[in-house]
Amino acid sequence: MANLRTLSLRARLAVLITLALAIVIGVQAILEIGVFERAVERDLVDTARLSALAVADDFELRREPVDVQAVGTMLHEVAASTPAIRTISLVRFEGGVPHTLVSTSSDERPEALSAASQAVAQQQTVIINGPRGLALAAVPATREGRIVGAAVVSVSLGSVAQLRTKGRQVTLWFAPIAVLLLTLVIDWFARHLIHQPVARIHEAMHRAGTGDFSARASVVRPDEIGAVASGLNDMLARLQHFNEALQDRVEEATAELRVRNQELVESYRRVFALREALARAEQLAAVGQTAASVAHQVGTPLNLISGYVQMMQEDAAIDTRTARRLAIVQEQIAKVAAVVRTMLDHASRPDARRPTALGPLVARVGDVARPKLDASGIALTVDVAPDLPPVEANGEELELALMNLVNNSLDAMPAGGALSICATHADGHVRIAIADTGTGIPADLLPRIFEPWVTTKPAGRGTGLGLSITKDVIARHGGTIDAESEPGGTTFTIDLPVAAPQDA
Repeated sequence: MANLRTLSLRARLAVLITLALAIVIGVQAILEIGVFERAVERDLVDTARLSALAVADDFELRREPVDVQAVGTMLHEVAASTPAIRTISLVRFEGGVPHTLVSTSSDERPEALSAASQAVAQQQTVIINGPRGLALAAVPATREGRIVGAAVVSVSLGSVAQLRTKGRQVTLWFAPIAVLLLTLVIDWFARHLIHQPVARIHEAMHRAGTGDFSARASVVRPDEIGAVASGLNDMLARLQHFNEALQDRVEEATAELRVRNQELVESYRRVFALREALARAEQLAAVGQTAASVAHQVGTPLNLISGYVQMMQEDAAIDTRTARRLAIVQEQIAKVAAVVRTMLDHASRPDARRPTALGPLVARVGDVARPKLDASGIALTVDVAPDLPPVEANGEELELALMNLVNNSLDAMPAGGALSICATHADGHVRIAIADTGTGIPADLLPRIFEPWVTTKPAGRGTGLGLSITKDVIARHGGTIDAESEPGGTTFTIDLPVAAPQDA
């Protein structure tokens, strides 16, 4: 069966037709031979019955004493007239015991006596199958209204066996020839009516598979194959039209994609610029915090040293040489104090706040972050209330603070997720909520998350200053920031005071 599947449709059809024809012709031959055998057998049995009936009638018409020689001559004549008859016997009963009165056979056959006994006992014609392929017909014989014997005729059924053998021989040489001829005829019709049209349809499909949608199946017929070819041609025509329209759309989309790609490149450049600015801000903040700490720690003992030097200079007991050395020390202390003041001045940022609309600022943060969020499989939602009042803010600092929170959310969702930025107005302040579906902040770190050097990232991936700087920025703007977190998400909430109305 597996090998049959690998054949072509035409070959499989030929094999199946050959098998079907062989089975049909074989079964038909067997059935016809059987029917013919039964008909011949019935004819032979009828011949035996009619011959026995004729002998019984002849015996009934003869007068006593019966001329046995004349009866024997008559039996031989009847047997000679019908070649199928093997023997004819006239059995007579005397004292209830059957014996052969006269027969065409020299032997007294027991099967003839048995058949005669059955016919006399049943008082009707009986047909029995005897040994050696014989069929016997026994007809009761009467004289003067009394059954006195029976006429028994046996016929040979050997001709039926010969007919069966001959029929099988004829079937063995006729059936293959008939199957071959019928297969060739059917194959010729199948090739012209099925194979060639299907081949043209297959060729059209193959050309269409290579991209040539102008291919058509040249089959014009009113049958099912013609309907398939017509449907294929209609489908190819629609595909050709669709392909042409698609190519036009692709060209249009390609041109639009070039424009969008340029916009995307600009967005990436801005993202990189903001990230670099954010990194520089973190570095400067770290330096500033360190400088402020150093200046604070150095300034106090420096003031004490300067005070003691002044006290020593005011002492009248010191000599000139010591006074000159103390003056040099006081001069160097002044230089160190100047350096400390310079460090403190650089650590503190100038205040450049002005009324700022948060709607465009939040939208700009979303636009800048969207390309990288999309690339990371993070769905971004930006919802800004239309009636947001302005806040007193340094736009650049506030934008960097929001971008820092967005970047933290991005790092918390390595497998993708969702990020929402919402801005609303309530109770004299503007609230900005940034919520993600990330891994969350560990409970032990959440109370200290805004402290310097605290980070949830692996070593080497974060300084721990981002949220601290963000909190400082929000605090300088007079606002507050809070974090709520649990496994599966973190929300940062920023509240900023509304800017005071400007005098007309």
